[in-house]
This record gives sequence, structure tokens and C-alpha cells, in this order.
Amino acid sequence: MKPQLIIPSVGRIVHFVLPEHHRNAGEHRPAMIVRVWTQPGVATKPTEAVQLCVFLDGPNDDVNQSSEASLMMWQSSVLQDNETMAPRTWHAPEFVDQSALGEKHL
Repeated sequence: MKPQLIIPSVGRIVHFVLPEHHRNAGEHRPAMIVRVWTQPGVATKPTEAVQLCVFLDGPNDDVNQSSEASLMMWQSSVLQDNETMAPRTWHAPEFVDQSALGEKHL
């Protein structure tokens, strides 16, 4: 099931697709929308660009594998892409069907 198109709003948690220059390019990381490029701060359509604070997997996502890797990354003017989930786009988190996991994982 593909994630549905959502209207972005400040504070919403979404998934960000790591860009090609990152060590784990194409993988998804949680991100918080910190700004929506519209007035007065709430989008009127799902295609609005947003500013994101992306939560990284520490040195696992660092190109240089530094022990002082950042845990967050700022991304400006990011567009939503639920179809191809292209690098450097955001989308609603994927739905996980709990019933498919079985009782031992609940």
C-alpha cells in the first residue's frame, strides 16, 4: 500500500529519502516539518515545499564515518513524492500491517 498524499503542517513527522551523496542513499529517515512554504504556515495543497529537520542514524549515515557525526540534518525546500520516493523528497510514513507480524511481535 502506497502512503497517501498529505497536506504538510508544522510538527508533522514524515519520512525523508536520503540523497545520493549520503552513505545510505535512498534509505528513509524520520524527519519533522519545521516550516511550510505558504501563508500563514499551513499548506493548502500537498505540493508545497517544506523545511525539514531530518533525524540521522549517527555515524552510520555519515559519509566520512566520523565518530562525531551529526544526529540531525537540515533540508530546505523539500517536495513530497509518494509515487517514486525519489532521493531528497519526503512522504508519509509507510503503513505497517500489524496483523502480518504475528503475535510474537506485538
